[in-house]
Amino acid sequence: MGIVENRVSTAHRIHRGTTMNLNSLVGATRVLSMSAAAAALVIAGSASADTLVQNSTPADTWFYGTGNGYAPANTLVLTTDAGDQLYARAHQTFVAAPASVGGIYYFATSAAPVSFDWGFDSASRSFTGTAQITLTNYAGGSFSYDPLFIGNDNTVGSGSTQNSFRWNWVPGIAFNPAVDGKYNFRLDVAGLSGLSKSITFDMIIGKGLAVPEPSTWA
Repeated sequence: MGIVENRVSTAHRIHRGTTMNLNSLVGATRVLSMSAAAAALVIAGSASADTLVQNSTPADTWFYGTGNGYAPANTLVLTTDAGDQLYARAHQTFVAAPASVGGIYYFATSAAPVSFDWGFDSASRSFTGTAQITLTNYAGGSFSYDPLFIGNDNTVGSGSTQNSFRWNWVPGIAFNPAVDGKYNFRLDVAGLSGLSKSITFDMIIGKGLAVPEPSTWA
C-alpha cells in the first residue's frame, strides 16, 4: 500500500489541476484485494470434496478376523475432505469379494450365504459418534441396527472400526441367496470431524428384481 500511496501523491503534485480523492482510491484498492481473497477462498473450498472410489482398499486395510486383508480388496471407499473414511463390500461368506460394477455387487443364485463387510476410519484417531447400518430388500422389507452396540465383536485399531455380518442373519428383509433379488446396504456415521457421512451400495442376486410387465390393452 505504501508504493501505491507514494505514486498517487507524486501524480497529485505534478497535476495540480486534477482533483484526486486518495482515500477513495485506497478504499477501492482494499475492496479489490478483499474480493480477490474471497474468490481465492471459494476456489480453494470448491477444490476440496469427498471422493468415492470403487474396488479400492481402505487406508487401514481389512484387519478384522483372519484372512480378510486380501488383494484386490474390491471395496467401495469414501474418503472425506477431512481425511476420514467409510468403506464397505459384499461377498459370499468365506470367499473373496468380487469386483463391483458401477458400485453394484453381482452374485449368481446359490445356497451359499452372503456377507457384507463394513468399516469407518476416523482421521482424528478418536471417535465418540454414532453409526447405523440399514439393509433393504427392494421387493419389500428393511432393517436398521446400531453396529456399535455394546457386546458386538467389532475390531478396532488405528482409528478404524470394522466388522462383517451375513445378509442371511438380517431379520425382516426375507433375504434368500437362491432367489433372484436386489438389495441395498447403507452405513451412516455421525461424529467424523463433526460431520455426518454415509456410504451405500446395491447387491443383485441372479437376475435381480423382476420388473413387472407393462399392462396390455384389451
